[in-house]
Amino acid sequence: MNHTVVASLLLLAAMAVNAAPSPIYRCGPDGREYSQLPCAGGKVVEAGDPRSAAQRSEALRVAASERKRVAELERERRSNEAAIKPAGASGFNGRPPPAVPVAHASSEKGKSKKRHTKVKPLPDTAPAKPTSERSKRTK
Repeated sequence: MNHTVVASLLLLAAMAVNAAPSPIYRCGPDGREYSQLPCAGGKVVEAGDPRSAAQRSEALRVAASERKRVAELERERRSNEAAIKPAGASGFNGRPPPAVPVAHASSEKGKSKKRHTKVKPLPDTAPAKPTSERSKRTK
């Protein structure tokens, strides 16, 4: 019982302090500093809340409904993110890209390769006579 009386007295004292706000002073050479203590050349600034009690309660109601909506959206976002399976890092089709040979990089690009098909005779036999068209023309 005694604690309840003390708590209610403290609550009433806190409400009385909030009912009569202390003045705010605008100080400094450029007027960008504010203080609750009077300063040299300071001007009193009206910092009271011009809203009515109904407007304040409506603002509190709107803020509470916005907090509730934000919590709903966050739950929805988290469930959507949990449903998404991460993609593999290998590419769009899931297969690794084909290997590129080092020799065909940029140094050999555009050059045609000549293929030499030289037939070596066997060591025990004599070389065969050429039978190509070129050798027939030269005879």
